[in-house]
Amino acid sequence: MFDGTPDEISKLIEPGRVHRRVYTDEDIFELEMERIFNRAWMFAGHTSQIPNIGDYITTDIGRQPIIFIRHKDGSPQVLLNRCAHRGPKLCNDPCGNARALTCLYHGWSYDTDGSLIDVAMPEGSAPHFDKKDFGLAKAARMGEYRGFIFVSFAEKGASFDEFLGPMKANIDDLVDRAPEGAISLDAGIHRYFFRGNWKLQVENVLDSYHVPFSHASTVNKKGEQFSRREGDKEGAQVIDEKKGKKESTSDVWKGRRSYVVDFGHGWTSNTELKEGERSSPAYDAYKEALAAKVGHERMEEILAPEFHNSLLYPNCSIMGLNMHVRVIRPVTTDLTEVTVYPVKLVGAPDEMNAANIRLLNVTHSAASFVQTDDLEAFRRTQVGLQSVQSDWIDLSRGMGEEQADSHYNATSESAMHEMAIRAQYQAWLYYMCEAA
Repeated sequence: MFDGTPDEISKLIEPGRVHRRVYTDEDIFELEMERIFNRAWMFAGHTSQIPNIGDYITTDIGRQPIIFIRHKDGSPQVLLNRCAHRGPKLCNDPCGNARALTCLYHGWSYDTDGSLIDVAMPEGSAPHFDKKDFGLAKAARMGEYRGFIFVSFAEKGASFDEFLGPMKANIDDLVDRAPEGAISLDAGIHRYFFRGNWKLQVENVLDSYHVPFSHASTVNKKGEQFSRREGDKEGAQVIDEKKGKKESTSDVWKGRRSYVVDFGHGWTSNTELKEGERSSPAYDAYKEALAAKVGHERMEEILAPEFHNSLLYPNCSIMGLNMHVRVIRPVTTDLTEVTVYPVKLVGAPDEMNAANIRLLNVTHSAASFVQTDDLEAFRRTQVGLQSVQSDWIDLSRGMGEEQADSHYNATSESAMHEMAIRAQYQAWLYYMCEAA
């Protein structure tokens, strides 16, 4: 019987390897919901999703249903989506606008900050009933950076600034691309489920090793992946094809780097592409709009981005190549929900934003060229991990080759290695043992 003590949990993670129970054990999954998803800072939404007073979206963080809503004073609020009377889910629609939130069961009504406004038939209330005691529960802590809202359900723990730390630069790298210095996540979503543990998707975000193999079908005869950005005539050089020799990962792709910082966060360096040759009517119009706002020199800096994939552990990733924000939500031990939000650059021409959304349809939707490969790999991994003949999976690539990086105040290694995944499991241990 798994008792969840720090000693027992620590036995599941060894240098360079992880026990398969981390992906398959239901008791461990239950502890993850309690100790990670109910304690860590989690991405909850973006202010662009609720632009007007009373606008709201509903979603889930782990098992906690939430309402992300714009209050009457203009502030964003994260409320637990549960009536304080008898517990029904208060808002059932995925989004909307409301002057007040009213429960369908007994008609209790709440203001947009969660305070209780009205109780139907109040004459039946207990003698000492006080509406102030029956507001909607809120996330214990909330933080915002450039429109990105994160919450923690725990009263104590690392501050938001400590949690975000160097990852602010990853958000800046994306948001600064917008001529108006802001992004919008109001262009709809891709949402899908896969039959696998949530950590498989989290690991994959910073795994560059798999690309030449899992995504071989996306590579042409010259070893180049299809174009994944507006204005590019060709994609990244993923495979070198040498006459008379077997295909191999290209030197360009091997040259990419991974970086990790505290709390399991990390990123990979930008994909090497021919920036100077990037051109299309939509992209050229975007460059003009950006230069008009920030100047030509700053525009050139912005359009040579530093980051490819970024992970804010445990539930959020940002991709700078096919611009989107991806949110990962565990459902069960072997079922995970993924929501992909296309990024619109505020102030960019409509044609440029439309082109970015179109490209995301063919890269990271459930039926796209790229994401389908990953989802099949996750499914096969979850099936394979049912085998009891070997209890461990290997994450040892690059062990001992980590290097300090003073520029980013991070630790760096080849993106073909597994340092980033090992760092995620150090964060996993921290959360799972710290709360014990």
